[in-house]
Parts: sequence; C-alpha cells; structure tokens
Amino acid sequence: MFAATLAGLAAEAVAAQTQMAIELGASQVGPPAGLDEESARFGMAGLSLTHYSLAGSGVTASLMFGQAFGDPNGGDFVSGLLGGTLRDRWSTTWTGGLDLQLIGFQVRSPFPYSAFAVEGRPNVRFQSGPLSVAATGVGGLGRSRVEIWRVRTGPSRVFEDDLWRVGGTGEVLLGTGSFQAGLVGGAHHSAGGGYTSGGARMILSGRWGVAEARADVWETPLGREVTGGLAFVIPMQGWSLRGFLGKSEPDPLTLAEPGSGSGGLLLGRTIYSSDDERAEEENPYEVLVEMPAGARVRISIDAPRGARSVSMLGDFTLWDPVPMRRQGSQWVTEADVTYGTHHYGFLVNDEWYLPDDVGDVVPDEWGRQSAILVIEGAN
Repeated sequence: MFAATLAGLAAEAVAAQTQMAIELGASQVGPPAGLDEESARFGMAGLSLTHYSLAGSGVTASLMFGQAFGDPNGGDFVSGLLGGTLRDRWSTTWTGGLDLQLIGFQVRSPFPYSAFAVEGRPNVRFQSGPLSVAATGVGGLGRSRVEIWRVRTGPSRVFEDDLWRVGGTGEVLLGTGSFQAGLVGGAHHSAGGGYTSGGARMILSGRWGVAEARADVWETPLGREVTGGLAFVIPMQGWSLRGFLGKSEPDPLTLAEPGSGSGGLLLGRTIYSSDDERAEEENPYEVLVEMPAGARVRISIDAPRGARSVSMLGDFTLWDPVPMRRQGSQWVTEADVTYGTHHYGFLVNDEWYLPDDVGDVVPDEWGRQSAILVIEGAN
C-alpha cells in the first residue's frame, strides 16, 4: 500500500538523526474494487518518532487517528506502527539488512474490526555504478477480529482469523543521483491464498524531497488487479508535506482488498530534532576551478580515529570509490563534477561513513544517508 511506501520515504532530507513530529491532514479512500459504495473521507492526526544512524539502522514509531467526515461514528480508526531496521555494509557493493514491524489497526464502525500483525523482512542489495539489485524475504503472523450484526440493536456475530504470509520481493533499478527507474515483482502465499505481482517504479530525489511513482499488476485469489499511483515527501525547514494518490495494493497478510482509488495530504511539523543543538554546519567541499560543464572540486573530511583507508564515492564517480590522501589531520581528494545536484559519501576502512558536520543529506531507499553537493550553472 502507498501508506507503507510513504513510511519508507518519510525520513526528511536533513542531517538530524532523531526526530519527533506531529501531522494533520485529510484523505479520501474508495471502496474495495467492485463495490458500488461512496468513498469515505477522513480527517487525520498523528505523532511519529524516528531515530536513524548514518549507516541506516534505526527505529521508528507512529500513531495515527482518523475521524470520518459526516458521520461521527462511521469508519473512525486508529493505527499504530513500531519498526526496527538493521543495516550492515559488507563491501563497497553489497549491503544486507533486516526490517521488523509491529502493526496494529482498529476501526469502530460500521463493523468493528481490529487486526494485529508482526512482520520481518531480511534483505540484501547489490549496487555498482547505475545498477541496483535487491531481494527481500517476507514473513508475517497476525490475528484479526470483526463483529457483524444485521441490525444495530440485534445480536452480532464475531469472526476471528489467524493471519500469516510468506514470500519475497525483488527489484532491479537503474540510475544514479536524483533519478532511478526499474522493475519490481513478488510472490506470496497467505491464509487467503496465493498472490503474485509485477510492475515498474520510478524514484526522484533531491534537496526538494523524494517522490515515487509506481504501477503494478496483481494476481490475487479474487482475480487480477491493476494498482499504482504517486507518493511524495517534501521537507520545508522544520515542516514537511507528504501525500499519496492512486489505487492501493492488496495486502496478503491482512487480506485487505485493493481500493478503487484513494488520496490524501498530511502536513507535518517537527517538534524535536537532534539537529537543533548542533553548531552551524559547513560543506566539506570547495570549488577550485570552474569548467565549461561543471567544476573541479576539492573534498576533505576529518576522518574518525583509527582510519586506515578513506575513499570518496558518489553519482559523479558512478559510485566507484576514489582513494583519498592524508593531508595533516584531514583526508583530501579532487574530482570533476558537472552542473547540478549530486549525492556522495565516504568509505572509512570499507565502511560507509558521513561526518557529523557534512551539511545537507538525503536518505536513499535503505535509510542510509548521502551528502549533497551542488554545482550551480554559469549565469
């Protein structure tokens, strides 16, 4: 679902490692495909807390409340998420990780419904130059409860179901810097039957934020479904705007059917950031000479104690490491960089590294932070 996509994109393009934020917004959700019902409209409010290391490991927690418009009891919901992420860079091209999530959801009316699930996702990624290939295993367990009555004053029936799924997904992406595009697919076996999917995705990122466009074809126990849409996050100096528009995906774990169409906007305000107490940051690069298509840049950092080797790599090197030389208390290298916005980072003893004072950063799809380098074009 695009709500899950947004959770992955929600880390703002700032240097803070710990953030607490509140969000207010509204959404419209269509009925499951094939049902002749009106769309539901909600006002929403939520609280989120995230903490990530520069290597990409961390935790996130969120709580969201929804109030249906027009009917004080119709469709009101509360949802909660607690997640953890572990990342380990095995080499300059291979990265492994494990994602864990606890998910809770409750709807009051028209039929009281609640679900709770835990899900794990071991994953591995190979990235070399513009090519990125990832494989993710998925396993989850849960339980749902729904109460149904013929009339509100009459007796009700309660249905409780054990939920589970196992499967995996894969993706192949091409592109560096601010643009990536490629193919995705997956297969899952669940309590409701088998699910397979295949589609395409496109990711745009930069100092302005992150956006993902996606289109998928699903084969489900109830038939074929075509889903897709757009999700984005735009940071704005302590504020953020995130939104989604499209047709939601089926969920093999909770057995939720795809909606006929949904959309929403959430305005967030950061109320605490570990970046608040940091001194003014400076970029670790210096333009030496302007050239017709860009500039010659010197990049230098104070590497941590115990550094035996330091390399710089970025989209302008096709993510191939460039060795840096020791110069006093710093490590230094030079590179030719074209006009535009670029992403880069460092390897210290073959481990991904960004100094605390690196300045503006942007998260990639692994939660790992990359520094931003901007070469402005000639006027």
